[in-house]
Amino acid sequence: MIIPEIEVLPTMIRYFYVLMSEVNLDAPFVISADQFTDDDGNHTFQSIAVGPNTSSTVYINGMIQEGRIYTLTPVALTLHSPGDMLLAGTPILLEILYLTVQVVT
Repeated sequence: MIIPEIEVLPTMIRYFYVLMSEVNLDAPFVISADQFTDDDGNHTFQSIAVGPNTSSTVYINGMIQEGRIYTLTPVALTLHSPGDMLLAGTPILLEILYLTVQVVT
């Protein structure tokens, strides 16, 4: 009997956005997928592939954020943190870890 080897193949994708103006997070602030750029500065995203085999992390100004302040869907990242304000020029990084499995016989 041959026992197959299973390889987990992680892929990390980063999406970048910089605020053009001050944002009050008392109300939800939505950044659509097409507003993000990739590592090369290209606006190439029509949707963000999120699902059961993904894990997401949001960084604001280089600081990792609690999952309670954001919601991620294939079409947008929504930030909501009453009492908080983000200044113009603040960088927002969305990092998605995609996991796929490959069976090697």
